[in-house]
Order: sequence, then C-alpha cells, then structure tokens
Amino acid sequence: MKKLLIGALLLIALAPVSAQKREAKITFAGNDAGFCRYELKRDGSFASSGMLQIANIKMESSASGKIKDGKLIEYKQVEKSQDGEATLTAKGKKLTIQVKGKKDATTRDYDAPAAYMANLHPWMVSSIIKQYDKQGPETQELDIFVTDGAVKTKVKLSRRPVKTFEGPKGRQTAEHYLARFSSGVEIDFYADEKGEVLAWDVPSQRVQYVFAGYEDLMVDPTTKFKELSQPQHPVKTETLVKIKMRDGVELAATVARPDSEGKFPAILVRTPYNRKMSALEGDWWAKRGFVYITQDVRGRDDSDGEWEPFLNEREDGYDTLNWIVAQPWCDGNIGMIGGSYLGFVQWQVAVTGHPALKAIIPQVSPPDLFFNIPWDHGVFMMYGAVWWANYVKGKSVPEGGPKLLSDKMDKFYTLPLSKLDDEMLEEDVPFYNKWLEMDRHSSFGKANFLDLMDKVKIPVLHISGWWDGDGIGTKLNWERLRSLGHKDQWVIYGPWSHAFNTSTQTGDVDYGPEAVLELNSVYLRFFDQHLKGKDVAWKEQPKARIFVTGANEWREFSDWPPGPQKTLYLSSDAPANGIKGQGRLVEAKPGNEEPSRYTYNPASATIPEELKEMKDYQTSTKLNLSKEKDDFLIFKTPVLEEDLEISGSAELELYFSSSAKDTDFFWVLADFDEKDEPRLIGLPGKISARFVSSWDEPKLIEPGKVYKAVIPHWDVAHRFKKGHRLGVVIMSDMFPMYARNLNTGEPLKDAVKMIAAHQTIYHDAERPSQIRFHLLPKR
Repeated sequence: MKKLLIGALLLIALAPVSAQKREAKITFAGNDAGFCRYELKRDGSFASSGMLQIANIKMESSASGKIKDGKLIEYKQVEKSQDGEATLTAKGKKLTIQVKGKKDATTRDYDAPAAYMANLHPWMVSSIIKQYDKQGPETQELDIFVTDGAVKTKVKLSRRPVKTFEGPKGRQTAEHYLARFSSGVEIDFYADEKGEVLAWDVPSQRVQYVFAGYEDLMVDPTTKFKELSQPQHPVKTETLVKIKMRDGVELAATVARPDSEGKFPAILVRTPYNRKMSALEGDWWAKRGFVYITQDVRGRDDSDGEWEPFLNEREDGYDTLNWIVAQPWCDGNIGMIGGSYLGFVQWQVAVTGHPALKAIIPQVSPPDLFFNIPWDHGVFMMYGAVWWANYVKGKSVPEGGPKLLSDKMDKFYTLPLSKLDDEMLEEDVPFYNKWLEMDRHSSFGKANFLDLMDKVKIPVLHISGWWDGDGIGTKLNWERLRSLGHKDQWVIYGPWSHAFNTSTQTGDVDYGPEAVLELNSVYLRFFDQHLKGKDVAWKEQPKARIFVTGANEWREFSDWPPGPQKTLYLSSDAPANGIKGQGRLVEAKPGNEEPSRYTYNPASATIPEELKEMKDYQTSTKLNLSKEKDDFLIFKTPVLEEDLEISGSAELELYFSSSAKDTDFFWVLADFDEKDEPRLIGLPGKISARFVSSWDEPKLIEPGKVYKAVIPHWDVAHRFKKGHRLGVVIMSDMFPMYARNLNTGEPLKDAVKMIAAHQTIYHDAERPSQIRFHLLPKR
C-alpha cells in the first residue's frame, strides 16, 4: 500500500434537497483508521471534517463551501499531513493554493464542477454518481475535479449488479458502481436510489468508507466461508519486541496475537520497508487465531545491525523462527507471507528446512538475484537497481513511497556506471557499487537459493502478474520446484504489475472488472489448512489459476504450463529490419537462407520520450518501435485464420554471431493487430553473450564465431485473435531499463569506451533459430 490513497481518490457532491448531517467511518484492514463528519444545509452550504491515520501516516482535512444547482461554486479546504499544510480557496472564477511556509500563493482558473471528490470527504462522491446516465452505456467516462489538489481527472464509472444488505430499513438494496480512475486506483461505490453515497471500498488498499447504518455493505467476504477461521478473538499487540540474532544483534518486531488462552500458529512477515505498515494487518489475522509477527530486517528502521541488502536474510530468518517457536503462545507451526523483498526472505529461510516453517506465500518474489535484479541473465537492470537503491539507501524508506526518476532520465547516459548513483541520486551508495562488481551468479553467494530448493518440502502458494518486474522469479521458482517433483505448490498469475491485484488496467488496456481477485479468503484457507490442520478443502483448489490476456478471463489448470509445446522457426528472404521488416515465423524448418543482420551502436541508444514524461507507476503494453531505426529484427506469423492461445515458458533458441567480444540480445513476444500495431505479451527474455556457456564462468565470445543461446521469455498466457499475428522482436538494447552493453568486453562498472556491434542472426537448416511455447488446451 505504498501510494496509500494520496492523490489517488476523488470525491463529488450535489445540492441537497434538505439539510443532512452524517458521519462516515474509515477502516483499514478491518480496523478503525479515521472518520468524516459533515453537514449540508438547505441553502447549499456545507461544513465537513475528516481524518485518516494508518501507521505513521496521518492526514487531516476540513472543508466548507457552497453548492448551487449541483455545482461546487465555492469551497475552502485545509489539508494537513506530515508533508505540511495547504489551504485551497475557490470562489468565482479563481482558485488559490497557499502552502504554509511559502510566501507566494498559486492562483488558477476555477470553473465550478458538477462532479468532484476528496480523500477525506466521502459524501462528495454522490455528485459523481448523479452524473451517471442510467439510460446510457454501462461504462461512462466522466470528468471530475479533485478538491484536495485542485486537479481535473477522469473516471470510468460502470454500473454493477445491485447489492442486498441489512440497513436502517431492514433488508435493502444498494446500487453498485465500479469507478476506475486514471491513476489506476479502482473503487466500489454503493449508493441509494437517489444517488446518495452509502459506502465505498478500495479493495487494493484495504480501505473502506461506510456511513452509519450501512455497515453491512462492508462485511468482510472471508466471513461468508463459515469453514474458515472467524474473527472471534480479542487481540493483544506488542509494538516493539526485540529479537536477538546469533551474533547478538537485535531485530525489532511487532507482535499481534489472540488475547486468549492456548497456543496458536504464527505468521511471519520480514520487511525492509518499515514493519509498522505490514503490522496493520496484524489484528485481522490475530482475531482469526494466528499470531502475526512483522519484523524490520537487519539495519532497517528499529532493527540494529548493518543494512546489506539480501545478504543476511537466511540466518536472520532462521534465528527469528527459533525465537517464535520458543514463545509460550506458539504451537510450533509457522507460515510466512509477503511480496517482493518480503517474498525473497521466505525462500531464504525455506531452503534451510527449518522444522517449524510449514507453509509460505511468496508474492511477486525475485529468484536468485543474478536472474532478475540487480542483474538479469548477465544484463544489468539499471533503472530498477538505481530506483530501488534510492528507495532503501537510508535507514528508513522515504515517506510517501518510492520516487520516480523521470525528471532525471538523462542522467542514465552517465559513464562509467559506478558514477551513476552519484549523478542520479547525488550521493554514493556503497551497495549499488558492490552490485556492479557482482557480475556473475556465484557472486551473490548465500543470497542464492535456487540450487538449494530440494530442501523445500512445504506447501507454497506463488502469486505474480504478467507485468510484474520480478515475475521471472515466480517462473524460475515454480519451475525449479516442479523439476524436483514438488507437488504441494500452487500459482496465481494475474494481468498485474508488481503492485499485484490492485488494478484491472495496465496502461490503456482494461482487462475487465474480474481481473482483480478477492485473495484474503485464499490466503486464510491456505494457512487454515497448513498451519491449523483444518479441513477447508484446500486440496480442491486449482494448481494454477491463470488470467488469459486477449481473452480476458480466468482459467484453471492442474499444472503449469499446460498443453503441448509448439515450435516456430525464424525465416526471411528479405530484410527483417525495422518496423517494415519482412521476417517470418514458419512451422517448417527453413532451408538455405541468408542470415538477418543489424548493427547495434550503444552510442546511438536513446531514452524514449514516454519514459521522461512518465507520471505514474503503470506499465504500458504498447511496444513503441522506432520508425527511423533498423537496429532490430521482426519475425511474424501469417495473419491468423483462427484464434491462437499460448501459455507458459516461451523460449528463443538463437543462433548468432557478432563482431564484438561481448554484446546483449533481448527478445519479446508481441501481438500485431489488424493495423499491424504491436503490443507486448509479457516481459522480455535477455542474455549477455559472455554467459552463453556458463553463469559462473563468463567468457568473451570470438568475433564472427557462431554461438547458440537459449533465452527464456517471462511467463505468458494470451489469446492472439483471428486476424492478428504473433510476432518476435529481437534487439540488442532496452535502454535505459537495462544498461547498454558497450560491446568492448570491459567490466561494466568502469567501462567508458564503446563500439558498434554488427549482429548476425542465422535461420537456416544447419542453424535453425526458433521459438518454442505451449498451447493452451482447447476448451
């Protein structure tokens, strides 16, 4: 919940027919987190106040003004948070923003809106709902005004089936609307027949607003499954518990446990992102009979010791499990849950085979670090490494969440890369420099775990998304356990980014309202089964629950990837270069064909303008290929005569030579529509040529010599529709997401000299470059 509502939610109001006085309660993860109280008078004037506090984040807001003919003709709003205080005043045609401590105010034009919204004044949403034309299309795009920041934005409002609930008048129905904001946040609005808002729910952030008398609208869906643990225990929370490691260093934890007699299973979360945020989930689990422990990892926040990313998590995780199992409230059964780094730490302790660890839920988890971040199959993941280093370089993460680097993108041209942190972050970050030296798999030593996964005997539930920047981790971790014959693992893949299960949209692609799942009952069922030993029919869950893009629907499979493997060969009897390239993907192995060639010059690499203008964290599926350059190759199938559905572990077997001693190759799967416009299907495979033979013993290649590389693509499940074409794009850079290979073979950390590389891709009978993927089973 890194963005936590700030600037993401919107509110609206209409002139009341009569005076109203109402109060709304705000909850986070089922716990009280704030309120809103307001009064609307018959003359259209209003006064409203609201407060929200989640962990150390607190926001307060007061608003007053007047509504006439449904429009917000004037308002004054005072916003207070740890970031400061601002007063917004709108009257007539002018709006003024005065930030406390600043001498000059900002003035803007103001056009009284009919649809408006504010984070802490939920009653305003009624104005948005009343703009919805019930005689119009199901989904309608509305222009709205966010009073918090005095900004205009858009919302797509869709009508959903009515919801029945117990209200002040007995059994009632509420109109249900799904609001999708341009920021990517989605909110469920519930209103009466007049359009007056009764409640709203932000599932991705576990935040709910509900007006007095309508609490039944926001009943926790997990309570509907009576076989699952119910919220029946009082809770006792200890906010600063010190846990001693084997070397004497003490790590800080928050412990939420049932305040009842007996012993209980425990769930451990270990985080470098401030345990206080994760601890907010504690009451929810403790009420259901679990002890929920959140811990700052070594060197972070309230924990002692030196912060060395990734390197201490195995021993510290093991020692923490020892401490938990020795507590009088623990019954000896421990699970772990968490995403990203919080998923990585689970694997670190799982491979120790600790007897108390009985089940894990790694969400959007990396694999061994050399295959994702900071390196990805020998290619330095430059943007991600610098962005994350900026986020965790201090003792605590910065308030307000991770910062984009779009205003400093030109700094990515900096050479050598050892100076990039100094230029981009304006300070030297020692662990970033160390990463540049860790240029082979074995460099990461005890942070590696893939080769130890034969020690993992416990149930595992993997969660990831097609656009997750750590998605290669779910692929590799699942595949490794599968190769070892591990039967107790399950996977859920959605159309999500790293902020998994928070939005039904990626860029300009809307996957539909079913794309976000209710996962809390899934997690509870998993831990009820494997930590409590309750028979909750977990074994009946599908091994793989997969969202198929293109078809935009969920499918269930008994294994992943399902279906037979299919091979297509690269072929071309004309240049395959550039967007007009005439490369083909064919089913028959090619005969004697001339190879395809292109030149990669790192000095010509440019930063796409859309990255410089990026204002949000949303991934885009658009594949923006240069119309001017020919330094990439495209191979496409004929126009499809029927739908084609593919899945799983696609890979490119590439026969190549280069004029350079070292160079990189990237490849992506793309869906070319009827207009020949391409979109990405999953995230790209890549390799640095010096690692063709070994991840631990890199060796420069011989210019002109032919090599074979097998390059895995990240997992996919996609329907190519009739009339579309499946395409493969091959290139040698994805700058600035990945560092440029300078083609000289010099160590990346200090290299500054660059040369052009002339690349040759072979596709003939002797050297048949090809792609392989799985077909989804026919339904």
